[in-house]
Amino acid sequence: MKPAVCFALDVKHSRQMDKKRLLMILNDLKETINKRFHKDLLVPFAIRNGDELVGVIGNFSSGYPLIKYIYSQSCFHQCPFYSGIGIGELETDTTDVHTINGSAVLCAFAAREHLKEKKEKTKIWSENENTTSFYILAEALPFEPLNTLLGWILETKRNWTDKQKQVIHLIEQFPGWTYEKIGRHLGYKSPISTVSYLLKRAEYQKVKATEASFTELLILYQTLLKK
Repeated sequence: MKPAVCFALDVKHSRQMDKKRLLMILNDLKETINKRFHKDLLVPFAIRNGDELVGVIGNFSSGYPLIKYIYSQSCFHQCPFYSGIGIGELETDTTDVHTINGSAVLCAFAAREHLKEKKEKTKIWSENENTTSFYILAEALPFEPLNTLLGWILETKRNWTDKQKQVIHLIEQFPGWTYEKIGRHLGYKSPISTVSYLLKRAEYQKVKATEASFTELLILYQTLLKK
């Protein structure tokens, strides 16, 4: 048995989507995830039942980057998911998403069903049917702290303005750039103060700290599962 994080994604309102477009999005997401995270995968992502995407990672520190990537791609494609995440163990050696088993897999599918059935605790973080929702379950570990951290991160990001997003995109794309260079690049008359103001209003430093805390907690859980 191996410590694992399983992802079980189900497209929201898939019956209302054109089937060709649906499959194109799922195939694109599958290929890009498997390419970007190939070193972390225990079970490569694969399409299941026509409108689902399922995969398993063994490197818990890549959990948040993968969540972030799924969220960004769902926004890009305007294709929201119910995203169940299960933390636990993978008991099988197969890479067939139809036959994998273990507590991580069971928790992921149960978490996804909680979202679809709008269970009480999931409502806090999944009110909008037009955006991707995440919910995390674990068999023998506290999982609500992870949901609270992730829920706050995503809710804060959804409220970012276009100007805030522009500044943050440049900071993350060009980490060596100063506030002055970013501000001048965007044409601001007071580059340093404007960039600083936009980041403060976006609570960017708080988001980065919360992202780091989320990952630290995941790594701790991986350590506990190895014992």
